[in-house]
Amino acid sequence: MRWIAAIAVGLLSLDLTGQSGRAREPPPVWSGAPRHAKGTAGLADLAERARAAVVHVRGEMPDGSAAGESDGDGGRTSIGTGFIINKEGYLLTNVLVVRGVIDLRVRLLDGRELGACVVGADMATDLALLKVTTKRPLPVLALGDSASVRVGEPVIAIGNPYGFNHSVTAGIVSAKERVVDRASLHEPGSEELYSFFIQTDASINLGNSGGPLIDASGAVIGVNAAFWAGHPLQPAQGIGFAIPINMAKALLPRLMETGTARRAYLGVDAQPIDPALEAALKLPSGRGALIASIEKGSPAEAAGLEPGDVVVTWNGADVATSEDFKIDAQLSTPGARIKIALLRDGKRSDREIIPRAAPAKEVAPRHPSSCARTPEPLMANVDDFDVQETPVRGGRPSGAGVTVTRVTDHSAAAQAGLRIGDVVLRIGKSGVRVPPDVAQAMGSFKLGDPVPMLVRRSGFDFWMAFTRR
Repeated sequence: MRWIAAIAVGLLSLDLTGQSGRAREPPPVWSGAPRHAKGTAGLADLAERARAAVVHVRGEMPDGSAAGESDGDGGRTSIGTGFIINKEGYLLTNVLVVRGVIDLRVRLLDGRELGACVVGADMATDLALLKVTTKRPLPVLALGDSASVRVGEPVIAIGNPYGFNHSVTAGIVSAKERVVDRASLHEPGSEELYSFFIQTDASINLGNSGGPLIDASGAVIGVNAAFWAGHPLQPAQGIGFAIPINMAKALLPRLMETGTARRAYLGVDAQPIDPALEAALKLPSGRGALIASIEKGSPAEAAGLEPGDVVVTWNGADVATSEDFKIDAQLSTPGARIKIALLRDGKRSDREIIPRAAPAKEVAPRHPSSCARTPEPLMANVDDFDVQETPVRGGRPSGAGVTVTRVTDHSAAAQAGLRIGDVVLRIGKSGVRVPPDVAQAMGSFKLGDPVPMLVRRSGFDFWMAFTRR
């Protein structure tokens, strides 16, 4: 298994204070309405409408850290994809794209680059909510309903595989409710990661992580997360996985409010139903979660559940497997009243269960790019590059531009493409003849302004631009 390391079911957002039984409205983090009728748009139309809301996510990894996919430049940059879900600047991506990174930035389809921060992250589901600040409304993607997805329906994936920005691939939904063994990650805590995916044959590669999987209505049904590479002697193709978007929708209000997603506790152990158990228990099908044990004093015991019960629905939605039940249970809001249906001795009955908050194992440290951190002041007098007068034969200055002698790694100028040996001819409307001209020209731009610069390289002149920081 090769994992990319580098994101409407009713939301259970009841008041948890115990002072009121009235439901709170979740914050308007996303739009759930598709922008056009299902089946009326071709793939080219879908891609054209969606690409503007897909972004390239990049962050720097401190020395010694282990984060997502590398851009190949010394392994110090984590790269991936994200997509905007709110015109105010909220976007979804994978945790593994942003885990532990600093100087987090996103690049839009139009080339604009914006600073970003982490609103909240949930490692178990590999979902992270980011925020960017912009003066203009941003294009968004609507979030669909992954529970209603059908095997065989067409989908497109948009991302930045291997640095090929905003690549679009197409395929179908190959399977739903695909359970994958994530122990192959060989990472601490991998046994606690969720492994319930939509499988697709739309091409997903390194750099696609965090991008959207989009259905024929233009709505996001999944967050691309992984692909199966197979064995070196038996390589696989067309086996990709996406996190169901309903999982993200269940977590978004909590990520917005607290930055984390506290888990719920039922106090049960459940197992899948194989054909032998289906026959032995005289069940109508192998779908559902078979209860193996109930903890004393647990919410499950209070609800009247017993070993041997088979849970078949959760708040009206079908329970496909024990993994499905595990996700529904743990991602539910503590204190919410959940309606479940179960089979016992061949008869169907309804129960109400009220999950409790699971005890927190440990307090996660604040993300280095957290939106809750006080931003460090930007230093106007720190430049991304150094220059010297450009010599000509005989060692005398030419008077035509200055030569770049140093470029700060991963700086805005470096990301724009500036190299040692380039000759800077103009910055904005100001001509550059000697090094002091650079400082004067840069000083005419405010922090955050785009800076156009005319550069000569190998006898050719061209423009580049970067943001003044």
